[in-house]
Amino acid sequence: MDSRVTPSISSFVIRFVVEAVPANSEDQPVYRGAIRHIQSDEEMNFNAWEDAVEFIRRYVPLDSENNPGGA
Repeated sequence: MDSRVTPSISSFVIRFVVEAVPANSEDQPVYRGAIRHIQSDEEMNFNAWEDAVEFIRRYVPLDSENNPGGA
């Protein structure tokens, strides 16, 4: 009997779109993006990085309790 554990692999593609701001502007660039989980072909648009992280958490346990190496 083979006692090896098969690793769980999740791959993502993240696209960022940064809106240009005039050089003399004090405004911060506005960004948006899309993230795709390759294995399921599910994609989500986001305007805040936290939303992308929540999407990733659906497939990868990012909590420090589940990931002793930290993330």
